[in-house]
Amino acid sequence: MKVDFSTLTVEEALRMAFQAEIDSAKVYQKLGKHVQNFVMKEKMKFLQKEEKKHQQIVEALFEKMFPNRNLAQKDKTLVPRLKLSLNDESTVLELLELAMEAEKTAEEFYDYMSQEVVERGAQEIFQYLSSMEHGHYSLLKGEYELCLHDEQYYKRDDFQYDMVHVGP
Repeated sequence: MKVDFSTLTVEEALRMAFQAEIDSAKVYQKLGKHVQNFVMKEKMKFLQKEEKKHQQIVEALFEKMFPNRNLAQKDKTLVPRLKLSLNDESTVLELLELAMEAEKTAEEFYDYMSQEVVERGAQEIFQYLSSMEHGHYSLLKGEYELCLHDEQYYKRDDFQYDMVHVGP
């Protein structure tokens, strides 16, 4: 179920974005625990840190735009299925699919918000976040495709070199 961004106030939107960043960080943490491949594990750590930075950015923007108001919100998020995945036994592929959906939705959301706010600084922050989410989607898509082509990819703790032919 997609969120209709046009029905949200900027205040509601920032609360949802904040919660979505928290949920995304938790999904990357969960993914990191399920994979053994050191490259993929490091990418999940990177994405988790990125989402935490986004939380800080959204929080700072909220405090600037809505001083003395409470940002905390637990019941609404941009991608409700992502929050649900935190409590079930989703596979790595399912979690990657949900994470890609969340990144794509966040990209569209931040792009939409950049056009809705009047203040130039807020527009730039939303454009920046949209761009970052696009990059995260691309990173995840690459990992997802590797997992699709090689079912053992995320389970290996090192790369298999026997597939590489060296010499003539």
